[in-house]
Amino acid sequence: MKITLFSLSICAAFFLAGCDDKPANSLVGSWKSDKSKTLASMHSMKDIPDETKAYLEKNFFGRLTITYTENTYSAVLDGEKDIRPDSYPYRIVEETDDYYIVENELLGTKFNKKLFKDRACYYELTSEWNFREYFCRVDD
Repeated sequence: MKITLFSLSICAAFFLAGCDDKPANSLVGSWKSDKSKTLASMHSMKDIPDETKAYLEKNFFGRLTITYTENTYSAVLDGEKDIRPDSYPYRIVEETDDYYIVENELLGTKFNKKLFKDRACYYELTSEWNFREYFCRVDD
């Protein structure tokens, strides 16, 4: 009887552990470029030429959504057509409370990116001026 109760307790523990619907990988889901946060970061940089700022304000940020699964990612522009129609492999090399180091592979080339956590968003440093491009979680 003791062995049976012990066995049932172990089985219940494994069953309940499997009920957690939170993915082990906290990047899983969709993340959309946040235009206002990104432009605020860009405008804080004093050495970006005005014509470059104007071009980026009009044509870039706020249009890209990146979707991560456990081990692949894809990107969609303006919710329309995939700009990277296939999924591409990635893996989290390191994760802390403050950032992810993500190894991506694109066209057979592997490279690492550092994504900084910022509440329900993350950002990466972009361009030669290293301002922040923000991506915020999209509710599925």
